[in-house]
Amino acid sequence: MIPIRTLSDLTTAELNRLFNRFGEDFTSVMIDTVIPIINDVRKNGDRAVAGYTEKFDGVKLDSIIAAPEEIEAGRRNTPQELYSAFLEAKRNIEEFHRLQVRDNIRQERSDGSVLGVKYEAIESAAVYVPGGKASYPSSVLMGVIPAQIAGVGNITLITPPAKNGRLPDIVGAVCSMLNVTAVVKSGGAQGIAAAGLGTESVRKADIIVGPGNIYVTAAKTYLFSLGAVQIDSMAGPSEVLIIADGRANPRWVAWDLLSQAEHDEMAIAILLTPSRDLAEKVRDEIEKDLASGVGRHAIKKASIDKSGLILLVEDIAEAVEFSNRYGPEHMEVMVEKPMEWLERIRNVGSLFLGDYAPVAVGDYFSGTNHILPTGGAARFSSGTSVETFMRRTTYQLVSPQALAHARGPVGAMSEVEGFQDKHGGSVRVRFEES
Repeated sequence: MIPIRTLSDLTTAELNRLFNRFGEDFTSVMIDTVIPIINDVRKNGDRAVAGYTEKFDGVKLDSIIAAPEEIEAGRRNTPQELYSAFLEAKRNIEEFHRLQVRDNIRQERSDGSVLGVKYEAIESAAVYVPGGKASYPSSVLMGVIPAQIAGVGNITLITPPAKNGRLPDIVGAVCSMLNVTAVVKSGGAQGIAAAGLGTESVRKADIIVGPGNIYVTAAKTYLFSLGAVQIDSMAGPSEVLIIADGRANPRWVAWDLLSQAEHDEMAIAILLTPSRDLAEKVRDEIEKDLASGVGRHAIKKASIDKSGLILLVEDIAEAVEFSNRYGPEHMEVMVEKPMEWLERIRNVGSLFLGDYAPVAVGDYFSGTNHILPTGGAARFSSGTSVETFMRRTTYQLVSPQALAHARGPVGAMSEVEGFQDKHGGSVRVRFEES
């Protein structure tokens, strides 16, 4: 049964577990499994990737790259109604992400100097799309579309194969829709290694984005530590925090919590409300659902039993204060006037305002991105966007007049740091007679 607690009664230790909740320590996973896999892929390329795919997924691959026929077969085998749903979502995501394109900056100073920022697309990107317990074709949209809008020239998809060794049909259909032709049929650390290092048939990526299990996260992190690739973030369990007042519909709230819980056993679902009546009704709705045995019953139950929580607060302001420290991946605000709280809410991966904004609409359709920071990382990072796939370069053209003015300050500053000989000297020498 999901517990109902009063926020003010939580101990310091209990609060620390909530605020510092990033997933498991993967040191042993890194040392015992991930690093050996990466080193093997570095040495043996495609053969190593295929070997680990057979070992972990039970699939023997003739090629780790999906053939064009597999992608097109996915399109043919996908019902038109389903394809149309993804196509409409694609248009929404493209429309919203085009608004994120940054303009270059140019500043011309009165002394003749010019300073600026220019934005350029990263040249090669890889998008990881999880498989295993579920298929996530929506993640193809969320990873590929912002990269395309940014102008990335080479995009590789990484995803585990189906049990028949082929690309899952719906994933192939979305790849066809987006004109993605480079698809690595291997998940886990070996798929990440293939993209992060490059192999005979996989182009090396400069950035890897997308969520995955602990092996994917560890592999991305290790390659980043080597300076091999940029990554979006270290993904932990998916999570939702809901703030609801007493007028919220308890069944809607319960289903939104359960929709997060059905992701996996480690998913986190928390409700904050000032209404004990709502809290008890939500708890009852959750218990009713879990007792019915419908859907991903075992996964939902494990998630709720491990991490589900209802917290009673004094008012919505206290709930928002908690959320700002918690930094949730997803946050729903089901209160009477949600927009009035917008400016007071900080540190959220993606925010869902009002009674008619369940997380699912953002996961699939509205146009925002669902590749988001987890485990409290929303306090210092953001979700995937067009800017994720851009490099920012600053530049300066300095006039003789401006450098002459800078000579004294640069000399003093370089001297205090012990670099007056050549740092300061590189300015002085320009004003000395040969």
